[in-house]
Amino acid sequence: MRAAHRLPASLRRGLLLGAMCLPAGLAGAASGPRPAISPAPPPPPAATSSLPSSPAGYALGPLDRIRLRVFEWRASRDEIFAWTALNDEFTIGADGTLSLPIIGDIPVAGLPTREVGRLVARRLRDRMDLADPPDTAVEIAVYRPFYISGAVDKPGEYAFRPGLTVGKAVALAGGPPRVTDGGLLRLERDAITARGDLAGLQKDRDQLTLRLARFAAERDDKPKFELPKELTGRPDPGLLALIDRETSIFEARRKALATQVDAIEDLKRFLRQQIDALNGQLATIDTQIKLIATEIRSNEQLAERGLATQQRTIAAGRSMAQMESEKLRTTTDLLRARESISRADLSILDLRSRRATEVTAEMRDTQRMLEQLKPRIEVAERLIIEAEVSAPRFLTDRAQARRAKPTYRVSRQTGTAVQEIGADETTTLMPGDSVSVELPNIDLPAVSWPAPRTGAMTSLN
Repeated sequence: MRAAHRLPASLRRGLLLGAMCLPAGLAGAASGPRPAISPAPPPPPAATSSLPSSPAGYALGPLDRIRLRVFEWRASRDEIFAWTALNDEFTIGADGTLSLPIIGDIPVAGLPTREVGRLVARRLRDRMDLADPPDTAVEIAVYRPFYISGAVDKPGEYAFRPGLTVGKAVALAGGPPRVTDGGLLRLERDAITARGDLAGLQKDRDQLTLRLARFAAERDDKPKFELPKELTGRPDPGLLALIDRETSIFEARRKALATQVDAIEDLKRFLRQQIDALNGQLATIDTQIKLIATEIRSNEQLAERGLATQQRTIAAGRSMAQMESEKLRTTTDLLRARESISRADLSILDLRSRRATEVTAEMRDTQRMLEQLKPRIEVAERLIIEAEVSAPRFLTDRAQARRAKPTYRVSRQTGTAVQEIGADETTTLMPGDSVSVELPNIDLPAVSWPAPRTGAMTSLN
């Protein structure tokens, strides 16, 4: 807080009145005993505020912003004292409470500015133990906004000003919506964009359909895949490129699988040749074993007669043991070769099984992508219909409807209730009002979309 400089006696009385009247349109001053003040000339025009005064009988509400001025004449010191902590602008809260320094919270919703000034003066006197309430003035700095909706070009929230009527509010909101050349150009641009989106979606659909047919041919191990019926007979260069691409992929994957299988088959043929060789080797060993056995029996007979030595029989037995060992080793190699053939057969089965599993999973993913693509294509087709047919017709009908006289309704908060008021262009508005603008015949029949059918929008291809 600060104190004013001492002034000559001839100006003291007039200065108090001048300090209170600096802002124009003061809403009121607190009652209470005041020093006798001689009449003073009104303040000069330069001191007049540019803000409008509040409407007659206006009650404050949430979001209103007020300007508060508090001064006190202190006769003992012969000076005017300004409560600078309170001389400021304050916004009323959403709960209708005005929060002030020193004083605290004051419920002011529904009160006029004059009564708020009295409340502030009494609260300050009681809080600071003053002999008399200070001189207090309250004026509205910024009114709470009003709202406009319905058939206007720019509905929304707008700042309130005194003397505002429904007609002026509609003018602030841009008047009725207009169909301009720019709007029609936007529709044409939207149509071009929608056609481009639809063409891209149709290309994706064709690619997924071809991919699904390729996966089915791979799963069934066919030498080639057949084109779906919906894609045959279309002289579309883009489609032909997709077909060539999918055919190349099919051939490459088929050759890769065939190469792997052929490699395993070659291994099996080698193993079979090895088995044949081992079987021949076993036959030779068996023959040698038989010959050695005959030799052993002959040596034994000669030894009984004393015609052969025991050494010959031992040597023959040693040869028999070697042949038996060779036969056992050859039999083992034969079993290993046969086991390798069995493993090769399992490898071919595992290779084909893995390929079938992968193809099945890819088919499932492709089918899901196709299902997700269908509604997007339908939406794109509807957007084209709307941009090229329905929207221009709808806007034309709306333009004809706007030539009729609009009707207005004002919703006004009165206490805890909302009051609906029939209005015209001359009806005066209050801060916080909500204006609804309606046009007759504005609700036109809904657009009827064509039923989806095969080959729809073929002109886009």
